[in-house]
Amino acid sequence: MLSVNNLNVYYGGIHALKGVSLNVEQGQIVSIIGSNGAGKSTLINSI
Repeated sequence: MLSVNNLNVYYGGIHALKGVSLNVEQGQIVSIIGSNGAGKSTLINSI
């Protein structure tokens, strides 16, 4: 199981991720989709 609650990531003065929460149960398959610059890689790298 993976649980992330209220994740905030800053790059200098830029608030890149604001209050992100995510719960993934064992055996569950998850995809993260979004436009360029939406924070997908930042989310994965932060986890």
